[in-house]
Amino acid sequence: MDTERRHILDVTPDELAEWLAAGEQPRYRLAQILEWAYGRRVDSFDAMSNLPADLRERLAESFRIEGPSEVERLTSEDGATGKLLLELDDGERIECVWMNDDGRHTFCISSQAGCPLGCVFCATGAGGFRRNLTVAEILGQVMALARATGELRNIVFMGMGEPLLNLAAVIPSLEALADERRFGLGARRLTVSTAGIPVGIHALAAFGVRPNLALSLNSPFDEQRRELMPVGATHPLAEVLDACGNYARVTGRRILIECVLLGGVNTSAEAAEAVAGIARDLKALVNLIPFNRVEGAAFREPTRDETAEFKAVLEAKGVGVTERYRRGRDIAAACGQLRGGHRNG
Repeated sequence: MDTERRHILDVTPDELAEWLAAGEQPRYRLAQILEWAYGRRVDSFDAMSNLPADLRERLAESFRIEGPSEVERLTSEDGATGKLLLELDDGERIECVWMNDDGRHTFCISSQAGCPLGCVFCATGAGGFRRNLTVAEILGQVMALARATGELRNIVFMGMGEPLLNLAAVIPSLEALADERRFGLGARRLTVSTAGIPVGIHALAAFGVRPNLALSLNSPFDEQRRELMPVGATHPLAEVLDACGNYARVTGRRILIECVLLGGVNTSAEAAEAVAGIARDLKALVNLIPFNRVEGAAFREPTRDETAEFKAVLEAKGVGVTERYRRGRDIAAACGQLRGGHRNG
């Protein structure tokens, strides 16, 4: 593992401008390098053909540009979903996903290798936590997915890990993704999904780039939520909802509430009514996610009637609700199925 040279994706444009100035390079070289690195997504300094050879040599001496190694690429039978298994410099493996909706791609990227939260219905948490990802490792997934699909449109931090437990890398990554000089997506095309880390939600609200925020709720009842999501023991639901309400007020963004429906567990009319109350208080949308089978998890998928009845209660209360289409289940790329190379049975 090369620890001497910084990865070019870890270097901000201002830092790169300072490096160029120290080498007495003209200012326009910055735009050229950024176009090669982010616009054309090259993985070699030698490919930056309009730069002088000596500058390319100096770049290679000072920085790295190679991305994570692609170990495996899988595509679902319907062609609408794909998954990349990537290996990092230290041998850790992570997964990221692309979803194609009528030609518009959304990339689902990871922020950690593994996850420390241990949600009982999620394969990632079952594998344990190994480490946070760096900025370059997060953005490297975006590069790999963009090369695989030929497009870059929407990014969701909904892969492996809890993004708000890795703010030191996630916030600079969001800044790079929104920056017109780099990925140029803008904040409205970025979404961060959290299990509910109030201090992280407040930090995100105070940050200049304000992405869409999705709360993984899964149960509106504190006791049941603690059983499903151990993070609930540290952060009671009232505290989490207060932080979400503040985020909506400060940013003007509409919160998305995500509910993984576990058959016979959290699908009652009482639960639906409580979720509707939370959604109305936050003026939030609700996304229903039928449970996807995970090896070792003692849950069943909800029946069609359970999902339809839950949705009907929300709609009757005037709550906007969508149901997530189960994409990528055949390649273990659906919600809750990412394991970083460990296959589901």
